[in-house]
Amino acid sequence: MGIAQKIFELGRQPIDEQATSAIPGYRASTSFVKRRTATVGQHLPVSSILGKQLPSKEVVYSLLEDYFDAIHWFSLAIYEPTFRKKLHTVVDGFAYPSQKPFLLLLAVVLGMGAWYRSQRRDSDMTENSAWRELSAELLNLVESHIVELMDQPSVTAAQICILFGSYHVYHGRPNFSFSLLGATIKISQAAGLHREPSRGDFEDVEERKRVWWTIYTWDRFASITYGRPLGINDKDCNISMPNDILENPYFVAPRSDHGYTICYSTYQRELNRLYLMASTALEAVFGSRTSGSSEKLAGDAYLALVKEATQNLQKWRNELPDHLFLDLEKDIRSDSGPSTTAHALQSLSLQLTYDNILIVLHRPFTGLPDQKDAAFEIPSPSAPVTSSVHWWNAALRTSRVIELPVLAQLATNSHLVAFLAINLFNAAIVLAVIALSDPLSDTAQIAKRTITRILRLQDLLGKRSALSKQSTTVLKNVVTLILRRESEAILAPITGSTQDERPRSMSDAVPMSVEDTLRLPLDASLETLNEQGRHQPWQYYSRAFRLNESLASVQDVVPFGNNDQSLDWYVNKAIHQSQDVVRESIGEDDQWQPSAQHDWNGASSFGETFEGVADTNGESGLYWLWDMSWNGTDF
Repeated sequence: MGIAQKIFELGRQPIDEQATSAIPGYRASTSFVKRRTATVGQHLPVSSILGKQLPSKEVVYSLLEDYFDAIHWFSLAIYEPTFRKKLHTVVDGFAYPSQKPFLLLLAVVLGMGAWYRSQRRDSDMTENSAWRELSAELLNLVESHIVELMDQPSVTAAQICILFGSYHVYHGRPNFSFSLLGATIKISQAAGLHREPSRGDFEDVEERKRVWWTIYTWDRFASITYGRPLGINDKDCNISMPNDILENPYFVAPRSDHGYTICYSTYQRELNRLYLMASTALEAVFGSRTSGSSEKLAGDAYLALVKEATQNLQKWRNELPDHLFLDLEKDIRSDSGPSTTAHALQSLSLQLTYDNILIVLHRPFTGLPDQKDAAFEIPSPSAPVTSSVHWWNAALRTSRVIELPVLAQLATNSHLVAFLAINLFNAAIVLAVIALSDPLSDTAQIAKRTITRILRLQDLLGKRSALSKQSTTVLKNVVTLILRRESEAILAPITGSTQDERPRSMSDAVPMSVEDTLRLPLDASLETLNEQGRHQPWQYYSRAFRLNESLASVQDVVPFGNNDQSLDWYVNKAIHQSQDVVRESIGEDDQWQPSAQHDWNGASSFGETFEGVADTNGESGLYWLWDMSWNGTDF
């Protein structure tokens, strides 16, 4: 079909689209439609094209600024210079029918802007409710045209699907979002966005680059977050990185002439590089899940992949531009300007992505019974760091966002809110697994304090994101596990065995001396069964074994797709277990009460259901990373 189109174009003859629309490879000739439409002068009210009138010009401009403030810096789906030019042709309420795709793009942008406007704390409830209603109307309008857009591959169609999908992945409909992601990839490939343009003006080329790379990062995010297969093969793409472009985020009173422009695109380029560096190792991870075996992840080939990826990622982080490097020792000023604020949020996004990738890449080593835990050389300082240390450090860095309250508040008010919640959840699970493996250690105490702050922040984030509500429930269950394991370590009888003999309690035979008792490790009272079914003290097991046992414990509180329990079941379990821990560990006659009473029914009592907690086909959704299938079973 492409050759036929080229031949007709040489003769300046348009192909009869009625005669070719069913042929694979057909692309609508939008330029011909535009010329014909302009000739007959069909300038119609927007309401007659969309079936609904868009807001007034003043409201449109105001919501666009909200969109740029909350979303654009994070997801560069639109190219501001081109978007602004097209906006000026329709903002008076009239448009040509051929501009319908752009009108739908404008609708989804305004709908998302209205939703974030409705979350403002400085507005009254009535006004916020009106903005939420407008947001729902606009997004429903876009959804009613999604199938139509899929039949018309174009840059604009891809932009609409990107934004519509990104909204729903963060607000309770991830399955719909991932279906839309697959369609968006195919739409973009049909429009040739994955190939370097051979011609076209600068702005058109930059827009195509920006849209494609946004889809690429969406695909990688979906895979890492939900354990889905990669949808884009790097070998199929030959498009270059977008350039640094200054953009004007102001519409009510544009001030670009006075230096009020912001360069958002450096962030996109660095994010692209980050995912590209990890792609080969990620393909191995998801390939093992598809094949149903984790043997490859235990081999030297994957070890080499992760070693190379880790070194490249660390080098990438050290070479970041200053304005995109997150300083964990310094919070942003509350009176910072738009450019500083946008770049601070972008630096947080890059740091979260970087650490989450490290957690995913090093996760397979933690689940292996005979973990190699090989040392990886880091560029600077030059010292070996084990895989488990990479895991711990990545989780700690992620959790340190709780030490940056101003930046965390800005993230909560933006499109980063659910992404932040996802990464905090994974960090908390890493900390919990390590705490469970050695419950009385100093490391465990650090982990508990950090998880406490993460849980408090997740409770607040839950008011903005369905994902945060779900993860809060699971984290409460995890806290219960830690308390139970800690109480067992403190209250269980001391064992005085060696590795080859059955442990004895203090009531058996001759009591231990004071000196011997005080020389015992803190976890001497913990026992487990060895391979022969005999009780064995916890301290005799390797760190890898302890971590693996801790991961197994997490299975009891994380909802996976291979069981029939609902989210409500896990909520009730968290409530009852928290009560049981106090009764069992302290005793019914003791009057001691926790120093801070926490409402365990609060953020976990939902009046709605959410997708993505578990999948009836055995997929673990958001919690795939903590499934014991990493040990090669139960895929």
